[in-house]
Amino acid sequence: MTTRFATPDEIARWNSIIRDNPDGGNVMQGREFAEQKRATGWTPVYLMMDGTALTVLQKTVLPLGRYWYVPKGPGVRDAAALVALLPELKAFAARRGVFGIKVDPELPADPAVAATLEAAGLMRTVNVQPNVSTVILDISGDLESIEASFGSKTRYNIRAARKAGVETRVVEVDDENCRIFYRLLDETAEGSFSIRSEEYYTAFWQRHARAQAGAFLFAYVDGDVVSADFIMVLGAKASRKDAASTRKRTVRGASALLEVAAIEWLKTRGVTEYDLCGAPPSSEAKNKDHEHYGIGMFKTGFNSTITDFVGTFDLPVRPLQHRAWLRIGERAALKIHRMRHHESWY
Repeated sequence: MTTRFATPDEIARWNSIIRDNPDGGNVMQGREFAEQKRATGWTPVYLMMDGTALTVLQKTVLPLGRYWYVPKGPGVRDAAALVALLPELKAFAARRGVFGIKVDPELPADPAVAATLEAAGLMRTVNVQPNVSTVILDISGDLESIEASFGSKTRYNIRAARKAGVETRVVEVDDENCRIFYRLLDETAEGSFSIRSEEYYTAFWQRHARAQAGAFLFAYVDGDVVSADFIMVLGAKASRKDAASTRKRTVRGASALLEVAAIEWLKTRGVTEYDLCGAPPSSEAKNKDHEHYGIGMFKTGFNSTITDFVGTFDLPVRPLQHRAWLRIGERAALKIHRMRHHESWY
């Protein structure tokens, strides 16, 4: 196995290359996602490893060296394939001053998978992305059959929204709609979770929209936006990366009806797999005290199965520096970055 940097021509068509990965690609391995991360201090590094392309995010951590993060990758099919590429990836990174590599491939949360990865030298660490547990919809069938597969309560809510006159449509990702979405997202997040700045979200949304890798869908009642989705697309896969709904005017089924509109739009793009992006672990799905219980209840109305992935791991490249990173450096970096920028280091 050989590893090399991607050529300028390959980077220019990076998304099509990522789509050809063994796992079918991932929206967070897309070029737009990587380039947006420059705004938070990461440098994209595009690698080719025989039959697998890797989008790597790089930061320099003084005095330890460089740190690499492979968001939702590498794009392998199974644990054996990941283990096979680790020695070459480690050697390539070591020659470039890297002390550690964080990976979070979408492999199943199976004890045997985790044991295989740990035996290969990977160390379990805190998860970064929100969809380590998630709900994934197969939208390869016709729209009527897909909707019929939803849970009875979800179907009832969709009918209620239609009866109430809720309107849904794909809208331009322009400055005004970004402002509307961000205000709604800020309202949704209040007291529940933190969000990045309006400038960051606007740049993220518009970067993906320009590349036809993302879109806004809004739900309206009497002309007011009551629910909104931002969907990322790469090849046959899509992810509901951001979602928001108003607390000031509750409209039964508006958010559920918006998912029907999203699925209908995605099917015109040839998408067959739709990740609703985040849920409680399947073992906690019925725990009403879990912080994501309500999110899980909404999303499992579309598919009762929660998919759990194996999670995030670190690969030590320079053991001494990596040990210092895990014991002191990472905690300090995350704390200082949040204090200064009010957002996650990752």
